[in-house]
Formats: sequence, structure tokens, C-alpha cells
Amino acid sequence: MPLNCKETLELGIRACSSGNWREGLIHLRRLKHQEGVCNGMPGKFYSHLGLAMARCEGRMHEGLEWCTHAVVVEPTEPVNYLNLAKTYLLLDNRHGAIHTLREGLAVDSEDDGLLELQRELGVRRRLPIWFLARSSQLNLYLGRLKAKREARRRAAKLRLGDETTGIYRPAE
Repeated sequence: MPLNCKETLELGIRACSSGNWREGLIHLRRLKHQEGVCNGMPGKFYSHLGLAMARCEGRMHEGLEWCTHAVVVEPTEPVNYLNLAKTYLLLDNRHGAIHTLREGLAVDSEDDGLLELQRELGVRRRLPIWFLARSSQLNLYLGRLKAKREARRRAAKLRLGDETTGIYRPAE
């Protein structure tokens, strides 16, 4: 990808990420028209283009197609799932958004954007025993047990630090 294509892509994504969707759409559309010159675009390009089209121009279904294409092109990028979920929400398709969030969290369970949108939507966790009712005593007990175990793991991770950053804290 030529340097000016990379710069334009970064400008477009940065504008979209900061909430300036119209400006981002202008940059991304410029790249779309140069597609012969700018080959091998990453999935982020398509997902931001799709969400910007849906938000700014109301072209929801076309935006959904671009966001879906982004997930196919780059299935390991969490922002593609986030933009697809947001596009589903613009279409009032909560079920599609929740399904997409779950797929994205399967790729990266600690992505801040996906987790934040999941909290905003109030998505419930999956039932420990799916064929029993949510109010079942066994499901309630196992759910509480699982939540306690996850809380202990998070606390231990905070005490020990994050291996990826190299920051270690002594255990108290």
C-alpha cells in the first residue's frame, strides 16, 4: 500500500474514532475510489467505511455489507466486530449486535470497546446449564460460583501484574 494511502487510511480511521464521522467518511471514500492504486486494504478500512456510511448517509444495508466484509477480510481484529455490532444497532437489530459482540469477544475477550458496548446493552452471561431456566436454583448457584471464580482470577491478575507489559506488583 503506497504511503499516501496509508496516511489517508490513518486520517480516516482517526477521524471516525474521535467521532468525526463525516470527515472520516471523506478520507475513506477517497481511498475507495483509488482502490486500484491502494490494494490490500485492511478490514478496519471496510468496517469504518461501512459504519460511517450508515451513520452519515443512512445507507444502513450497504454499511452492513461493508462491515460484514471487514470481518471476513480480517477476522482477528476486534474493531471490525465492534463496528458491525454498532451498524446492527443502527438497524435496530439488537439480536445481531449481541451475536456479533459474542463473536468479537471470542476473538479478544479483553477488548475495551467490545466490553463497553456489551455493558451498555446489558447483555446477560450465558447460562451454566442452557436447557434449565434462568431462575433454576442450580443455574443460580453455578452462576454465582463462576462469578466468584472469575473475580478471584481478576484480582490475582491485578496483584501479579500483566506479563505483556512487564509491570509486576508484589503480592500483599
